[in-house]
Amino acid sequence: MKKISAYFILLILLISITSCSLSKNTNKDIFHYKNSYVGNNSAVGSIIKQLPNHNDFIKMSLQTKKKPYGITIDYKNLPANTKNIVINNATYLFALIKNVEWIVFDFADQKYTVTRQQLDEWYGKDLSSYTNEKELEELIHTNLKDKTKINHLFKK
Repeated sequence: MKKISAYFILLILLISITSCSLSKNTNKDIFHYKNSYVGNNSAVGSIIKQLPNHNDFIKMSLQTKKKPYGITIDYKNLPANTKNIVINNATYLFALIKNVEWIVFDFADQKYTVTRQQLDEWYGKDLSSYTNEKELEELIHTNLKDKTKINHLFKK
């Protein structure tokens, strides 16, 4: 009986170690995707699924046939803080994906288009130069404090 109990405990231990290892691998640091390309739909999808409002993400379309390359992201709902989500998510996508030049965020009948050049100028920084999440988060949060600056970005 002791031998069976020892095997059972060993099996449980092995299963728990394996599941912890697997969960660490599936929740990668988002900067693992740094220098991805628009054509890598797996990387683009993985980035989107780690960004705010990912629970409302429906689908994405990648424009890879001709330059400028871009991404259209469809969401189910229009959240209350839509502009903040657009800025945050576009910032990450431009920082991580080398060749994306424009992104359309389609929130249930409300569309926002952001270009790399537009966002780089808005921040006054080249987003592709960021190499870690902490620095990028600081940049985003500092700029999201200024509501006038946010509204200026979306003027047409």
